[in-house]
Amino acid sequence: MTDKDVYDKLEEIRNILSKQLTLFRLVHSSEIERAKLKVLEDPTRRRIFDLCDGTKSVSQIAQAVFPDKPSQKSVAATSYHLNILAEYDLVTHRDEKGQRRYKRRG
Repeated sequence: MTDKDVYDKLEEIRNILSKQLTLFRLVHSSEIERAKLKVLEDPTRRRIFDLCDGTKSVSQIAQAVFPDKPSQKSVAATSYHLNILAEYDLVTHRDEKGQRRYKRRG
Protein backbone atom coordinates (compact mmCIF):
# COMPACT_ATOMS: atom_id res chain seq x y z
CA MET A 1 0.00 0.00 0.00
CA THR A 2 1.46 3.36 -1.02
CA ASP A 3 1.39 6.60 0.97
CA LYS A 4 -1.24 7.91 -1.45
CA ASP A 5 -3.44 4.86 -0.79
CA VAL A 6 -3.15 5.42 2.95
CA TYR A 7 -3.93 9.11 2.56
CA ASP A 8 -6.94 8.36 0.35
CA LYS A 9 -8.26 5.81 2.86
CA LEU A 10 -7.82 8.26 5.76
CA GLU A 11 -9.62 10.96 3.79
CA GLU A 12 -12.48 8.56 3.10
CA ILE A 13 -12.73 7.75 6.83
CA ARG A 14 -12.65 11.47 7.70
CA ASN A 15 -15.53 12.14 5.30
CA ILE A 16 -17.60 9.29 6.76
CA LEU A 17 -16.99 10.51 10.32
CA SER A 18 -17.86 14.07 9.35
CA LYS A 19 -21.18 12.93 7.87
CA GLN A 20 -21.93 10.82 10.95
CA LEU A 21 -21.19 13.75 13.25
CA THR A 22 -23.45 16.03 11.23
CA LEU A 23 -26.25 13.46 11.41
CA PHE A 24 -25.72 13.04 15.16
CA ARG A 25 -25.94 16.81 15.67
CA LEU A 26 -29.19 16.97 13.69
CA VAL A 27 -30.81 14.10 15.57
CA HIS A 28 -29.60 15.16 19.01
CA SER A 29 -29.64 18.96 18.71
CA SER A 30 -31.97 19.48 21.69
CA GLU A 31 -29.78 17.30 23.95
CA ILE A 32 -26.70 19.16 22.79
CA GLU A 33 -28.30 22.51 23.63
CA ARG A 34 -29.32 21.24 27.09
CA ALA A 35 -25.76 20.05 27.70
CA LYS A 36 -24.42 23.49 26.76
CA LEU A 37 -26.78 25.14 29.21
CA LYS A 38 -25.74 22.67 31.91
CA VAL A 39 -22.07 23.51 31.32
CA LEU A 40 -22.87 27.19 31.87
CA GLU A 41 -24.62 26.51 35.21
CA ASP A 42 -21.24 26.51 36.96
CA PRO A 43 -20.88 30.13 38.19
CA THR A 44 -17.11 30.30 37.62
CA ARG A 45 -17.44 28.90 34.12
CA ARG A 46 -20.29 31.30 33.37
CA ARG A 47 -18.17 34.27 34.50
CA ILE A 48 -15.29 33.08 32.29
CA PHE A 49 -17.70 32.63 29.37
CA ASP A 50 -19.08 36.15 29.85
CA LEU A 51 -15.55 37.60 29.76
CA CYS A 52 -14.74 35.95 26.42
CA ASP A 53 -15.23 38.99 24.22
CA GLY A 54 -12.40 38.34 21.78
CA THR A 55 -9.98 40.81 23.38
CA LYS A 56 -8.83 39.01 26.54
CA SER A 57 -6.10 36.43 26.99
CA VAL A 58 -6.22 33.55 29.46
CA SER A 59 -4.20 35.50 32.00
CA GLN A 60 -6.47 38.55 31.71
CA ILE A 61 -9.58 36.41 32.20
CA ALA A 62 -7.91 34.59 35.10
CA GLN A 63 -7.02 37.86 36.81
CA ALA A 64 -10.63 39.06 36.54
CA VAL A 65 -12.16 35.80 37.79
CA PHE A 66 -9.59 34.87 40.46
CA PRO A 67 -8.11 38.18 41.68
CA ASP A 68 -6.91 36.69 45.00
CA LYS A 69 -5.27 33.53 43.62
CA PRO A 70 -1.63 33.26 42.54
CA SER A 71 -1.28 33.73 38.80
CA GLN A 72 -0.06 30.20 38.10
CA LYS A 73 -3.06 28.59 39.80
CA SER A 74 -5.62 31.02 38.39
CA VAL A 75 -4.38 30.58 34.82
CA ALA A 76 -4.50 26.78 35.19
CA ALA A 77 -8.05 26.92 36.57
CA THR A 78 -9.15 29.30 33.82
CA SER A 79 -7.57 27.13 31.12
CA TYR A 80 -9.43 24.12 32.52
CA HIS A 81 -12.78 25.91 32.21
CA LEU A 82 -11.94 27.35 28.78
CA ASN A 83 -11.15 23.84 27.51
CA ILE A 84 -14.56 22.63 28.67
CA LEU A 85 -16.26 25.61 27.02
CA ALA A 86 -14.35 24.89 23.80
CA GLU A 87 -15.31 21.19 23.92
CA TYR A 88 -18.95 22.25 23.99
CA ASP A 89 -18.30 24.68 21.13
CA LEU A 90 -19.22 27.67 23.31
CA VAL A 91 -15.96 29.59 22.79
CA THR A 92 -13.35 29.87 20.12
CA HIS A 93 -9.90 31.41 20.14
CA ARG A 94 -7.46 33.11 17.86
CA ASP A 95 -3.74 33.47 18.32
CA GLU A 96 -2.44 37.01 18.45
CA LYS A 97 1.20 37.85 19.17
CA GLY A 98 1.80 34.61 21.05
CA GLN A 99 -1.38 34.79 23.12
CA ARG A 100 -4.79 33.29 22.61
CA ARG A 101 -7.78 35.61 22.63
CA TYR A 102 -11.06 33.93 23.54
CA LYS A 103 -14.48 34.77 22.13
CA ARG A 104 -17.98 33.44 22.73
CA ARG A 105 -19.56 31.63 19.81
CA GLY A 106 -22.77 33.17 18.95
